[in-house]
Amino acid sequence: MSSIVLDTSALLALLFNEPGAEKAIARGRDGVLSAVSYSEAVAKSLDRKVPMETVTQALAGLKLTLVPFDEEYALAAAALRPATRQLNFSFADRACLATAKVRKLAVLTADRDWQKADLGIKILLIR
Repeated sequence: MSSIVLDTSALLALLFNEPGAEKAIARGRDGVLSAVSYSEAVAKSLDRKVPMETVTQALAGLKLTLVPFDEEYALAAAALRPATRQLNFSFADRACLATAKVRKLAVLTADRDWQKADLGIKILLIR
């Protein structure tokens, strides 16, 4: 059973060996990844001029459980909007948090603002 949901920021730290990569590797092993976070990580990697094939192969090597963004997750993400709007959480942020909420898991992120919202989700920082 997977134990934690990785946010895009944790995933990118891992992929690009950024600060916090060690914690992301240690805590994120056998983790869960929202399909929305997967898409965002690939897009941000393409922004960095990394070929899509390279990114998708690297992500496949992490052996994360990819969670489809279906109706259940869409509604859970929408329900987080009121509590996160003032903190400017993105759609991808809420999709990640919804994945954690539905699966009753903690989230691994580099985004300190996530700890400011009272969402009933355990937030773990990589840096």
